[in-house]
Amino acid sequence: MIILTAGMSDRDNLLQLIGVSILFIFILAVTYYTTKFVGGVKLRISKNSNFKILETYKIASNKYLQLIQIGTRYFVISIGKDDVRILTELNENEVKRQEELKPQITNFTELFHLLIKKQKEKNKSDHENDPQ
Repeated sequence: MIILTAGMSDRDNLLQLIGVSILFIFILAVTYYTTKFVGGVKLRISKNSNFKILETYKIASNKYLQLIQIGTRYFVISIGKDDVRILTELNENEVKRQEELKPQITNFTELFHLLIKKQKEKNKSDHENDPQ
């Protein structure tokens, strides 16, 4: 089906397309920088807070266990649909921090190289274990 536009030339259509494209790119840029700004503000607030959620483990629908840090103390709490309960307090030496468990990757390039290295190791071990 062809829609005819009365009085609009191909040049007008092209200018309208360029205008809409520029507007779309502008909206994307504003959204990106706004999200980055809000994320930075939230990160600064959470870094200066005494309350930190270290881990969350889902038990069932609407039921979670959380390991939280309040100041220098650590607690395991249960979170249900209508209640929150403290289950136990842990000593600092009983808590394995996420930084200790996994290497910290700061950018995409490091992550990409790590994934390539793991894939090469997997291929190498598969090749060595494959009887031919």
